[in-house]
Amino acid sequence: MKTFMDKDAFGRFIGIEAVFIEPGRARMRLDPDDRHRNGLGMVHGGALFTLADLALAAAANSGEHSAVAINVAMTFVKPGRHGPLFAEARELSAGRTIASYAVDVTDKDGVLLAAFQATVYRREKKA
Repeated sequence: MKTFMDKDAFGRFIGIEAVFIEPGRARMRLDPDDRHRNGLGMVHGGALFTLADLALAAAANSGEHSAVAINVAMTFVKPGRHGPLFAEARELSAGRTIASYAVDVTDKDGVLLAAFQATVYRREKKA
């Protein structure tokens, strides 16, 4: 878990922490502060997207494959205002080269803030 986060400089820069990472699943946490807010005082959509994207990356790269996103979509449901915020990724299906994931971004009470769907391209990890 720490190794994955050590390799993701942007995630660390934003302030994202891993709660857990296991094959096909991951949960990330962000404690937003003023640098994460947009002009309306809400957590910036880009911060929420980064939180979801990092959960996806951790889940998709936690098993026997390395993976990169080839298509993603995010629907913003409610504004994030206070932390901590969480993104939990789960694998929906996985083939030899393509896998699908869903990521829920929630607040501390489990209220859905955004829904993120992704398709990744997979290949076997090199030793």
